[in-house]
Amino acid sequence: MKWQVSKLLKTSTKEIDVDEKIDFTDAAKRNPDIRALTLVHVTGTGAIEPQTRTIEFQLNIKGDMTLGCALTLDDVVHPFETDINPTFTWNVEGYDEDSDEHLIKGDHLELASVVWQEIFLQIPLRVIKEGAYEEIKKQGIEILTPEALEEENKNKVDPRFSVLEGLQFED
Repeated sequence: MKWQVSKLLKTSTKEIDVDEKIDFTDAAKRNPDIRALTLVHVTGTGAIEPQTRTIEFQLNIKGDMTLGCALTLDDVVHPFETDINPTFTWNVEGYDEDSDEHLIKGDHLELASVVWQEIFLQIPLRVIKEGAYEEIKKQGIEILTPEALEEENKNKVDPRFSVLEGLQFED
């Protein structure tokens, strides 16, 4: 997913079609949360705007990552799919570091790093495999759901107010 900008500007269509499967295995190995990552399918188009010196993409990223279950530490396959619209510019004078545009350094446009950043953002904080709660209960461990915890604490008296329990009030 690398193009030479000078060649792109010479094309008559001014549009780039993207339909590739990318292997991010090496990048995934550097992330301890990701145990495995399938080939990532990237599809979409890119429009070249020579007047503004930008290339705007509309991409769909799809794949499966294997993560560890938060309860059992077993493998869980987590499918992901996302749409992104990155914009690249080779206009060094008009480039603003605070903008969402990516500056093309040199003559090559590299799209893989932007795709990897988006995949990294798709990693959930935690995943729980199907049937994990039942598996934990079989081991003798009970996990309280927020509703059960609220029900359990409903009738308990706050220890700070326990002194007031024995007081008698007269009307």
